[in-house]
Amino acid sequence: MSTSTFTDEPFVIAGTTYRSRLLVGSGKYKDLNETREASLASGAQIVTVAIRRVNIGQDPNAPSLLDVLPPSEFTLLPNSAGCYNAADAVYTLQLGREILGGHKLCKLEVLGDEKTLFPNMPLWSKTVSTSWFIAATTRFKRACWKTSVAPPSCRWHP
Repeated sequence: MSTSTFTDEPFVIAGTTYRSRLLVGSGKYKDLNETREASLASGAQIVTVAIRRVNIGQDPNAPSLLDVLPPSEFTLLPNSAGCYNAADAVYTLQLGREILGGHKLCKLEVLGDEKTLFPNMPLWSKTVSTSWFIAATTRFKRACWKTSVAPPSCRWHP
């Protein structure tokens, strides 16, 4: 009988191995310095970025998250927070990928209810059928890594 745990196995996403399985958000901090301090303190290597809310280069005259969380130190995971339909979500993620130089990972969010921010699951399911790599999570902390040809281990688990 093996005594190994899931933490003994490497955490690999899109060919990159991570020490931490924790993903943290870049929002809700008082300023960019606090965002950096919190990200470093968490030990996370992957930080989600709401493209519609956080500057990562869209406004060259404003402070950028890239100044405090450079891609050389963190994997930035652009997300479509604030999108209520598939077209806006895909467009937002394409913008994030372009700003980050063709970055392969993104976090898909398609909201269904403005009050609760619960996801629009039927629309989300239809949206993830796109052919580029999508890392998708919902407000319920359900997760699925999806590719155009998903390996057997990558399935939706409600």
